[in-house]
Amino acid sequence: MITGYFNGSRGLGVRHHQLILPSVVCSTHLSKKVAIAVDAITFSHQHGCAIIGPDVAGVNDFFIALAGHPNVQSTLVLGLGCETLQGNELTDAIANKYSETEYVIIQESAGMAGALESSILRARSLQKPSPRTELDSLTIGIEGSPAPAEMTALIKSATAHGHQIVSSHEFKEPSRNFAELIRAKCHVIVSFPDGNQPPTGLPLIPVITVANANSPLHQALIGDFDCSSDISADALLAKIESVANGEMSKSEGKKVGDIVVPRMVRSV
Repeated sequence: MITGYFNGSRGLGVRHHQLILPSVVCSTHLSKKVAIAVDAITFSHQHGCAIIGPDVAGVNDFFIALAGHPNVQSTLVLGLGCETLQGNELTDAIANKYSETEYVIIQESAGMAGALESSILRARSLQKPSPRTELDSLTIGIEGSPAPAEMTALIKSATAHGHQIVSSHEFKEPSRNFAELIRAKCHVIVSFPDGNQPPTGLPLIPVITVANANSPLHQALIGDFDCSSDISADALLAKIESVANGEMSKSEGKKVGDIVVPRMVRSV
């Protein structure tokens, strides 16, 4: 049996994270302090100001997807107040779908000290305990390009257990594939990095990394991977279900990886 958390309007997830979401690069420093103080997750980025064209809507939509992920219990948006991507509009778009959402504006909070105090209070007010509850099925993300036989066997095993598989392998960089799997609301991700790439992860979704048995780099870093590509499909599925049930993946335990916001246009 797989158990997870009922995260309110976001649905059933396998983690119970609070997301401190900086709507602009200028609020990322504060978001780190708040996340440390309230044991939440956050990330740094260079967006929110000086973005143009399709990236205005694209970044906004990606932030909404982050805030609405089923592994998120609640979201606190931190904005500066003068950015291109207006924090109040972003918060309204999130709150219209996911009620467990608050907003703090640094420029209206008596400076950074006031904003820090206000943010901590708002974040703590959103934190609600949630008992573990049964999940009927998982949405499993596959990042990278496993061997066709591996993929076929994993799909067969997962489907037999009632799980759904979503694959993303368009980009060479795992972080860009992860962005697509975040949008797909995957509970757990299995990453098959290229033989020249080290393992990585995400703070929002547990990532199980699979080492290429023929890669000298992967074999040198084998202790940082969760398993090797010679693992059977049934054993890999058992690992996925164990991580979904609360076992920490290697990247979670070592806090490896970050959320990378996809962009289309280079701007300053």
